[in-house]
Amino acid sequence: MNVNSRRLSILTKSEIDDLYGLPRFSDDDRSLFFDLSAVEQKAVDAVYARSSAVHLILQIGYFKAKQQFFVYERESVLDDLHYILQRYFPDQALDKIKTLSKPTRLEQQQIILQLFDYHLCDGEAKAALELKAQRVAMLSTQPIYILRETLQYLTNQRLIAPGYTYLQDMVSRVVTGERRRITGLLEKAMTPDVDKQLEALLESEEGMYRISLLKHEPKDFSYRELRQEVDRRKFFQPLYEFGQSFLGTAGLSNESIKYYASLVPFYSVYKLRRMAEPTTRLYLLCFAFHRFRQINDNLIEA
Repeated sequence: MNVNSRRLSILTKSEIDDLYGLPRFSDDDRSLFFDLSAVEQKAVDAVYARSSAVHLILQIGYFKAKQQFFVYERESVLDDLHYILQRYFPDQALDKIKTLSKPTRLEQQQIILQLFDYHLCDGEAKAALELKAQRVAMLSTQPIYILRETLQYLTNQRLIAPGYTYLQDMVSRVVTGERRRITGLLEKAMTPDVDKQLEALLESEEGMYRISLLKHEPKDFSYRELRQEVDRRKFFQPLYEFGQSFLGTAGLSNESIKYYASLVPFYSVYKLRRMAEPTTRLYLLCFAFHRFRQINDNLIEA
């Protein structure tokens, strides 16, 4: 298993490309993003070499679109270069526009940062970002929610978003940290009776795991189905009462409870048993708490 396969899968390839991929402009996009303000035009005019000026306009347009910097091959941006030449340097031949050297590219990035009042996400900014993510994780431990909130924070703070793999690893750390916080509190609060009831969820009964039977939703409001729902409610009630006290004290949000509960149907009993015991107990408690509420809603509706 390589490192990448152990990373959280948060975004699809398409969503990652939307955030970090080289912009693909239509003609309308080019007229919008490569339109220079007076301040931007002044910055371009201050560049002596024509190739550098063209690439500066290109990077300004790309930055407006995605608030990111890009390293690109000349052949991959030919349509955009052609547009910039036609609009700003009609006397310049396309084959004369060379790829920028790394020092010039980095120098232009600083110019763009000053133009748009943005900053690189340095070590100090990354530390503040992780603290923000930790606070967000207390509201919801869904990785996609944490990622979206941290991206919004970066925008509000006018910071260039770090690479996707960095954000994946950061979200993984804060999700793990929040889960450890809750499981540590749960171990201290756990009573022998509650522990026994949670363990019973993973026991087999006549060839069926009890958790599998308890996941079952009623097919209809027939007497038989409702009797089974009442029996499930009785089973879950002691766990619900413990959860109502513990989860509130631990500061676990409803969104986090739902997220942890959703992992029980997602994983097989085999995988749940192979997890660290405190983690499995947390998932099962949240499942029992959430399922009890669902059962109550079903019975009230019936």
